[in-house]
Amino acid sequence: MNVFEDLIGELKDENLLEDTIIDVRGTTDVTFDDSEVVFDDHFATAGPKEEGYRGVEPAEEKDFYHKRAIDEISCLQMVEHILSGVEREHMKTAPAAFDDFEVKKALHKFLQVPGGPHLPEKAVAELLLLDETQKWSAALSARDRRVSVANLRRFCENSKPVLSSQALLALARLYRNSPFSEDARKKFDFVMTRLFTREIGGEKRRLLFQRPEMTAHIKTVYENWSSNLLYATDEDEGDVSLSVTRFDDLAIEAETAETFDELLDVDFFNKVRIYKEELGDMFFVPEVASAAFECNLRIGNKYIELIAIERAAAGIETIEKKYGFTYDQIVSNAAGKTLNLVNLLREWQDQADEQAEKKADFMRDAEPAVRERVKPKKRVNETVIIKPAARKSEFAEEEEQKILGLNKWVFAIVVTAIFAAAVIYFIS
Repeated sequence: MNVFEDLIGELKDENLLEDTIIDVRGTTDVTFDDSEVVFDDHFATAGPKEEGYRGVEPAEEKDFYHKRAIDEISCLQMVEHILSGVEREHMKTAPAAFDDFEVKKALHKFLQVPGGPHLPEKAVAELLLLDETQKWSAALSARDRRVSVANLRRFCENSKPVLSSQALLALARLYRNSPFSEDARKKFDFVMTRLFTREIGGEKRRLLFQRPEMTAHIKTVYENWSSNLLYATDEDEGDVSLSVTRFDDLAIEAETAETFDELLDVDFFNKVRIYKEELGDMFFVPEVASAAFECNLRIGNKYIELIAIERAAAGIETIEKKYGFTYDQIVSNAAGKTLNLVNLLREWQDQADEQAEKKADFMRDAEPAVRERVKPKKRVNETVIIKPAARKSEFAEEEEQKILGLNKWVFAIVVTAIFAAAVIYFIS
């Protein structure tokens, strides 16, 4: 297994190789004269250079070129589906799908011609296929120019199911091999950063590979894409090294900041943007690109930390009023990831509300048991001890009641005697 296949395998292990509507695993039926073209689920591996063909069996050489041709068509199909999704979901327009009939026809002819690539018939078929794929690629590039970086990010990040690694690589291939433009570089930056990182919760990410491994993988995919070799001479090594160091310095500057305002005061995010633009096509150099992707991740993670600190200190409403949507775009470009402050704060608030609700439900369910634990127990067969003072008080009360009872009888006798005396007086 070569380095490229290792990359695909490791991405599968990281659950980044999902079944999607644009995944071309299995077969894609392209039927001509009862024949079928089968699309492999792996990208074509890099083949030997011209001098390396010595000793290579003709059948193996033929299979390599067939697989490479099929791979290119597969990539174009995936990009077609992605752009159609962006146009439909975010641009609210009907997808301008490319008619790929002539491409499939040329592919079928190329696969059916016997012999190696150096035979005249095979060369003619290959040129025809190349011409048709270039037309398709040009049409996709024209459509892609109408797609903003933000819309592409939103589609890729919110796609359900998750886009496969093959789909991301197909996009990266389009941007890497297109004529250089700043939009193409930004999209390549985002797509490759997403490919080589993974979410770990709380909007933070981690790298899937160490930088040397990442650089090796980038070199391998460039070879598979037949991408132009950039800045490969010894004279360029110094410039490449300085570019890598600059990205490391930017990441350190972000990580040492104590507040978000501190980064804004030094115009940090514009510095990142300007530096990437100044690099031009040097950005695509594998060593520089891998340093940039790691820098993106570190900037994004630090941004999340700084906003969390401010939220704890000032509250959500204050932060939302202070920053709003002002810095979302430039921060997202620097981090290679959509970072919408208002949405981030609301998501955190929703999570806090959900946790508070769960806690309230737990306490409510636990209240009967808590009351049962703290309820005073009844005292059984308890002897009541009356203190002397209490006994004296009860005796005095009893004597008082006896006196009151005696006085009632005396009062009744006196009243009766007075009444009898009055009667005798009036009679006499």
